[in-house]
Amino acid sequence: MRLDAPGLQVADVRLDLLTEGHRAPLAASGAVAAMWQWMPVIPTGTNFDAYFDHTLADARTGRSIPFAITRISDGAFAGVAAYLEVSRTHRRLRIGYQWHPEEMRSGVVPAATALALIGRAKACRIRRIEYLIDEENVPAIKSVERIGASREGLLRSHMRAAKGTWANMALYSLVDSEIRAAMTLLQDRVAALQIA
Repeated sequence: MRLDAPGLQVADVRLDLLTEGHRAPLAASGAVAAMWQWMPVIPTGTNFDAYFDHTLADARTGRSIPFAITRISDGAFAGVAAYLEVSRTHRRLRIGYQWHPEEMRSGVVPAATALALIGRAKACRIRRIEYLIDEENVPAIKSVERIGASREGLLRSHMRAAKGTWANMALYSLVDSEIRAAMTLLQDRVAALQIA
């Protein structure tokens, strides 16, 4: 199996490779305002189109595998996420840029998205999944801690953020059996949220 193979779906959530066709739905979503809070500065400028073009260029060169997320039940745009820093040799990758519209952040969408990403990584024999999160992004940190990711350290002044600050980045990871445990926890969470 390939990380970018079609058919990445869990519960009411489907992840499709990000394409030019997703530019308008993403631009119309709340992601544009949120991205200035946590995104890194990129060489081509800090505007939405520059970021979108940069993401597609990274995908073409294999530096990332970005996804658009759809809520299947109503076809609603449900966010974005990506595999970053993929090393097939060392069987590791980073999951990043996961964002969901505010009205979907407490339901099945985030849990199903995380399960889809982790499950696909495991199916592709990835042994280490990393998360690099701005230490001020408390909701994101709590989210990865809830699935059992271990904090490995803090990279001080690691990146210049689009909001104009230098961000300290917390490094978290899941390895080996922790990946299976995270999947079990997320499967239970998705099942419970579907019943609710």
